Formats: sequence, C-alpha cells, structure tokens
Amino acid sequence: MGNSQSSLTSIRQGASGGKKTDLQDDMFYPPRNMVCTEAFSLFLDEYHRNLDYFFFVVRLVSFVDQGRVRAAKALVTAEADADERARLEKTANDPDAALRELTKHSTVQSRNLTNGIVNAFQRYFSSVIHSAALKKPIIMASSQTIRVDDIFRFTRHQDLVAFIIDRRINDLSYGGLSEMEKYFDDRLGVQMFDADRQRQLLRLFVEVRNINVHNGGLVNELFANRVGVVEGFPYKKGRSFHVDMDALVSLSENAMQVARRIDEMVSKKFGLKRRSHLVWQENRKAGGAKSKDLSKTDLGASHR
Repeated sequence: MGNSQSSLTSIRQGASGGKKTDLQDDMFYPPRNMVCTEAFSLFLDEYHRNLDYFFFVVRLVSFVDQGRVRAAKALVTAEADADERARLEKTANDPDAALRELTKHSTVQSRNLTNGIVNAFQRYFSSVIHSAALKKPIIMASSQTIRVDDIFRFTRHQDLVAFIIDRRINDLSYGGLSEMEKYFDDRLGVQMFDADRQRQLLRLFVEVRNINVHNGGLVNELFANRVGVVEGFPYKKGRSFHVDMDALVSLSENAMQVARRIDEMVSKKFGLKRRSHLVWQENRKAGGAKSKDLSKTDLGASHR
C-alpha cells in the first residue's frame, strides 16, 4: 500500500535541516502534558518510543547519505584515476543510496511499528480495566470457578482479588476486540467507539498485529472473518499484508483517540487518579532513582 520511499524521503529532507518533517507533522503526537491516568501515561511512553526510534533510524540513514555525498564531492577533484573518479562522481550524484536500502526493509519497519503500538495499546486496555476493577471488584464477576489451592496461596484478600482480576483480564485478551468491547459495554458501562469506522480501523490494526506475530504477516481465515471489508485497505487471503506509513498514521491516530476517550470516561466513572503525563513521568523517574538508592543501601549493608 502506498509508496514507502516517498514517505521516507520526506523524513530525510526534514532531517537535513533538523526540522520536523511532513510525516512527523501528520503522525498523531498527543501533547506530553495531557492529563490522563497512569495507565495511559505508560501507553504514551511506549507510543512515543516506537515512533521516536523509527524517525531516529531514518535520520541516521539520512546523515549517512549526506556524509557519503560530501566525501565523494571532496575526493573527486583530487582523484587522478579515471575509474575511481567515475565511481566518486556516481556516488556524488546518488544522494539516496542508503535510503533505498532502508526502503527495501519497509515491510519489517511496518511490522515493528504496528506490533509495538498495538502491543502498547492492548497493555493499556488491560491496565485500565485492572485499575477500574481494583476500585470496584464486582465488575470482574463471572461464572468461572476458582480452585481451592489457588485461594489458599494468598494470605491477604487484596492479593486474591488482584489474582482474580489478572486471570479475568488474561481471558479477555484472547477473545479479541469484540470480546473486549462487549466487556467495556456490559461491565464498565463504557462505549469504546464513537463511530463504526473507529471500530473497523482498530480491529484491522489489532488483527494486522496478530497475523504479524502468529502467521508471518499472511492473511488467514481468522483475519478475514474478524476484519471483514474495510474501505481503503484491500487484502487477499493467503497473501502478505502490511500497512504503509500513510496508513499507519491513520491507524495509530485512531487507536490513540479511542484510548484517550476511554481513559476520560473510565477515570471519571471509577474515580481513577489523573495527572499530567509529565507529572507521571517525573514520578516514575523519582521512583526509579529511589529504588536504585535502596539497592545501593542494601548492597552496602550486605558487606557490613
């Protein structure tokens, strides 16, 4: 789908001036100071890491191309050997050699970004359900039974509740997006989507990740049954399918908007704590530094 090299070229052109590129402007970057739950803040961290790493790689390739061309132009004037001079002139007139090599791996890049963003999204879903269930455990009620030996593993009621929540969330994760949507609607009283198009795009995004992980990127019967027909995203059973950068922009923004809406509704309904994403980040950094200090203290004590 689309033209991978044209998208990468736009990033390369922006990198030469150290500016944001058209593609980066198109990518949905939620404001880093937005107010959200800690679960959503962790999602934002992963989302940004995936995108930032991709743009870093493209810029790195851009700098390789620029350095290669500059070196060739500097050397060609002093080169006496005709064959070597011809080689240097060819290099100087080919500013996209490294970019073309990167473009050959566009399918791998697409899969890595898709898998990373969807995995982060699914972890967010699990985490926000977990947070809501800790506030109101009754939403995890089901007909499932619990083994007696599992119950006796825990000495505190809250640990048993956390175990039940984790097990239920794990079961939900295997049911696909439809089961997750049904659970949000029935138990949390929250509608995941504003429009059917949102549902279609998110289901497609999740199922592309699933065939990447479980079927080598090949469309199978399960994918076709779950996804159905999605305008703008043609596919064929038994053929490889991945999304190009332009499509990834749309799918990522849709996933982020769905998660953002859910975060607002669930946090309001269940009284989940919300803070600026920057504050959550600072708290995690402070907590990490505190853990390191405690480790040093423990290490020192073990030698005394």
